[in-house]
Amino acid sequence: MGEKVTFIFGIHNHQPVGNFDFVIEEAYRKAYLPFLQAMDDFPEIPFALHNSGILWDWFEEGREEYLEIVQRMVRRSQVEILSAGYYEPILTVIPERDRQGQLSMMNEYISNKFSTDPRGCWLTERIWEPHLPGTLSEAGIEFVIVDDAHFRTIGFDEAEMRTFFKSEDNGSYVNIFPIDEKLRYLIPFQDPEETIAYLDEIARRDDHPVAVLADDGEKFGVWPGTHDLCYRRNWLRRFLDLLGKNSDWLRVSTFSQVLSERSPGGIVYLPSASYTEMMEWALPLAGQQRHKKVFDFLSSSEEYSEFTDMVRGGFWRNFLVKYEESNWMHKRMLEVSEMVGNAAGKKDRGRLKEACSHLYQAQCNCAYWHGLFGGLYLPHLRSAIFRNLIGAENVLLGIGDEDKNYPAVWSSDLDGDGVDEIILKTAHLKLYFKARGGAVREMDIISPPFNLTDILRRRKEIYHDRVGSGADQDSGEVLSIHEMNRSKEKGLDKRIIYDSYQRMLLQDHFISPEVDLDSFARSSFRELGDFSGGLFSHNVIERKGKDNILLLSREGLVRNGDRLHHLKMDKVISVDSTSPSLTASYSLFSPDSDLSCRFAVENCFSLLAGDAPDRYFILPGGSRDKLASRGEIKGAESVSVVDEWLGIEIYIRFSEPALLWRFPIETVSNSESGFESVYQGSVLAPVFSLDISKGEEKKFDIEIKVSPSAS
Repeated sequence: MGEKVTFIFGIHNHQPVGNFDFVIEEAYRKAYLPFLQAMDDFPEIPFALHNSGILWDWFEEGREEYLEIVQRMVRRSQVEILSAGYYEPILTVIPERDRQGQLSMMNEYISNKFSTDPRGCWLTERIWEPHLPGTLSEAGIEFVIVDDAHFRTIGFDEAEMRTFFKSEDNGSYVNIFPIDEKLRYLIPFQDPEETIAYLDEIARRDDHPVAVLADDGEKFGVWPGTHDLCYRRNWLRRFLDLLGKNSDWLRVSTFSQVLSERSPGGIVYLPSASYTEMMEWALPLAGQQRHKKVFDFLSSSEEYSEFTDMVRGGFWRNFLVKYEESNWMHKRMLEVSEMVGNAAGKKDRGRLKEACSHLYQAQCNCAYWHGLFGGLYLPHLRSAIFRNLIGAENVLLGIGDEDKNYPAVWSSDLDGDGVDEIILKTAHLKLYFKARGGAVREMDIISPPFNLTDILRRRKEIYHDRVGSGADQDSGEVLSIHEMNRSKEKGLDKRIIYDSYQRMLLQDHFISPEVDLDSFARSSFRELGDFSGGLFSHNVIERKGKDNILLLSREGLVRNGDRLHHLKMDKVISVDSTSPSLTASYSLFSPDSDLSCRFAVENCFSLLAGDAPDRYFILPGGSRDKLASRGEIKGAESVSVVDEWLGIEIYIRFSEPALLWRFPIETVSNSESGFESVYQGSVLAPVFSLDISKGEEKKFDIEIKVSPSAS
């Protein structure tokens, strides 16, 4: 029997920017190193390898063994190293100058470290858009790998995809290899013999086919049960041994070898797409529910099951619509990218390179989306994005002629919703106010660089209906993570809560006396006023002997019983030029009637760990409680939030005693290891009684001051 099938084995390893070192260490010990060691024992089996720049950097810090094995494999032509954006960005949603910068950074690292020039590129999350050939061709990339789902949605059948194709955009060309979805689910979850049988089936059916498996390296040791499967039960070595034993009809090759030996299967124009699961996750909730109904109907029908290939999901950029937080991060990233681009050509190249490094790290894809792997729900990953964005801005202060006269106030429609945000910058603080609601969307301290208000809204997700079912809790079977239904904690279904609005800082609510802590925390109360989501005007005003200050104003309505009352609110924001602190001075004026209700000012803080002993509240009277605690205190005049890890204390003072509510924001989300609760941050809300007579004015202040912690 002659050569009948060519098998390409590709591995992609990645960890997010900002991930915990112990998580990367565990992945190294359980997957990255043992996989490479197994491959090293089978030098006749070639494969393709991509590590993200985050991992190459990590290996450089004391993991010489790994790097030495890769170098040895390169010298004997066993491994083909793939390029990519260095910090694993979604290439299509970052500016072209950053795409080229990230690809060039990876190409240079591979060339300098391994004395080989990469021809191919791992496309992050296999996210393809039709204009990519120009970007990739400009960077010297000859081929990329995408899922066969990209091809199936435009009518390709299985046999037609057993090769590679060329694609172009305005005369720029790149080669594209489709990944076999069935191989993704066979390897390593079914016995190695089943994969060999599947390849044999392809060999008997198709004419000189190419079958590609390019997938996450974490499935070879990190995913639940796979370390035992791959290395204690020797799945990987058994598989490699079978590849060698069947070499009379099964040839293992690399992408570059196939490119050099064959002609493409033709030209193809692919739609914007990713792997099947990603396109499902990108759909809004209602779209996901409709998609599932259609898919389940077709797949359960003998007559129509073959048409499931034509049912496609959404588009990666839909995550920027589905999650406001993702869009906000993305637009903040574009803001900083423009700043870095404008600084190019300035004298200090070292600082510019440092600013680029921060920017590129802030483009790491993981924190911008959510499915199973996406880390939007993980605060430490979002925090790393903001830390690098603020870090890039800090570095840029030393480049060129940036205005250093503070405070500075300007407006811009940062998030693209048609309404300008108001940005207030001092030497110690940066505030982004939403004109709609007059609240602080983002509060950054400059040193240490940290976004204090990065809280994720609690939303309904399609998998919430499965939380608590425990369908495969004790099965003991090693499943693909796409097939699991496990809860990491008991009672998670009781902790699912949904927010009716985006929680922010200095967010104003008019509420009735009947609203209690529980209904406020659960977002199940009724807003009496139209201020929380209403449009505020803004002006910069000056006071003699004081810093410039921002005036936010709105003339709105508040319901009192069956009547709507006119109310004018002025919220004056003054900032301290010597420290990261601000004061919000409220003036509430009722021009034509008496008003009696309660007024709550919601303040959200994200300090990453709700139960850690080094992060806590200092409550009135001096007692301490963890950030995930819940309670109310009458007659409170101040409260502090302490983060010893960051080394800061946030002191909040009220000019008059208030009922103080505190509670955590916790989400219930899905991950590769099961359903889990995640602490997003804490809310502190002083509640004031309002009894304003016609023509009278109510005034009070809230001061927020950040200083070094005492501990």
